[in-house]
Amino acid sequence: MTDNSRALAIEGIRFFGEISASVTHEIKNVLAIINENAGLLQDMIMMNEKGIPLPPERLSKLAQAIAGQVARGDRIVKGMNRFAHSADVPMETVDVGAVVHFMSDLAGRIIAMKGKTVQFGMPDSPVTVDTNRFFLENLVWTCLCRAMDAGAPDQPLSVVAEKIGPGARVRFCGLSEKALAGKAAEPSPRESVVARLLGARLTADGKKGEISLVITPAPKKTRSMDR
Repeated sequence: MTDNSRALAIEGIRFFGEISASVTHEIKNVLAIINENAGLLQDMIMMNEKGIPLPPERLSKLAQAIAGQVARGDRIVKGMNRFAHSADVPMETVDVGAVVHFMSDLAGRIIAMKGKTVQFGMPDSPVTVDTNRFFLENLVWTCLCRAMDAGAPDQPLSVVAEKIGPGARVRFCGLSEKALAGKAAEPSPRESVVARLLGARLTADGKKGEISLVITPAPKKTRSMDR
């Protein structure tokens, strides 16, 4: 195994671990809320055993709250399952806009914790490119995290996907010029190793207040070897 392959393997495991940690934390929150509502229901049953009538509207409200959390948990698990299957195929035609939306959903808890909101700018037609879905998700994730840290105060983070020739570009806008100065404008080591694999280019422009991710389609030779 070459040094680059080793670095790529480490980054892939690290990325999968980050997503798993975030998703399981969210599942734990869902279970905690269900448990809290189950406790309230148990209290009401005990009150009823003492002769205090159960208000139907309170029972209905509790049932709706539990059902809502079950539905939320189901969405989270489906998202994690979809993410896990991102690594199934080494090369495929990927809808870049869909990847941006998906990774933003997975990062929803982190986005909320940082007090940020995300606005999307997507063209009417899908922006597609032949690439590795899992590692494209990796780059979009790291760019999202970097953009949230570099976000200008009181400004929403804007993410725009657009077609560029045979490839695609994702722009993370609304960032602070100061936060993108100096070394902060350069791709991190973990971003660089993935960008090399995908033939992607990462740049940051402080004056525009944006990070740009350009994805080029995989060479035909690479696609044929992966079949």
